[in-house]
Amino acid sequence: MPKAIVVEDDQLEHAVRVAKVSSRENGARDAALLLTCFGTGMTVTEISRLKVSDYLAENGHVLRDSRVRPEIAYNHKARPLCWTSVKLTNAIDAHLGERVERGHGVSTRKTAYRGLDPDSPLFVSGRTGEGLKISAKRRDGKTYYSATQLSRIYSRLFEQAGIEGASAQSGRRTLAVKLKRRGIDLRHISEILGIESLEAVKKLCAGDPARLGDIVRRII
Repeated sequence: MPKAIVVEDDQLEHAVRVAKVSSRENGARDAALLLTCFGTGMTVTEISRLKVSDYLAENGHVLRDSRVRPEIAYNHKARPLCWTSVKLTNAIDAHLGERVERGHGVSTRKTAYRGLDPDSPLFVSGRTGEGLKISAKRRDGKTYYSATQLSRIYSRLFEQAGIEGASAQSGRRTLAVKLKRRGIDLRHISEILGIESLEAVKKLCAGDPARLGDIVRRII
């Protein structure tokens, strides 16, 4: 299977702009979903299972140092989840603001979690207020989850932005490649993505499509 393509900054910014204006009901949510995919390196299933309390503290402040809970992590192991990108948190805050206005997943505690139910999904439909659909299957005594709906949403967002070959998996590879470009060591990248094998992280970062172009561009 070929690697997911790396989406560069200008392409992602374009996709976010297009997402915002492509749907009155879900524009803010879709922009936040794109930035979450590329800003955290989470899998689609993990993103689909995020709760408001994974992002907000009870006092309504953003949890800068949160974690991917083991019960939603693809490998069932907790790992760091850092909500430190202003661009990302602004996008999620815009989605949550719309939720409050529309009464989607609100609680009676107006001063806690910005008036939202902490156990409600972080991302919901702007039309129905429902969370992203997750399917569960039992195999060999274990439960496996898949997020086909979110994968399709990402495919649609990339297609309408004209980014050929991009998929939900592009978020994880793009984050890994960008961290490697900045000189971040493989161990830290593996911790962020939850990949235990350093060899697997190395393969994920290999074949950086922009590396040679960057080198040449800096010559003059």
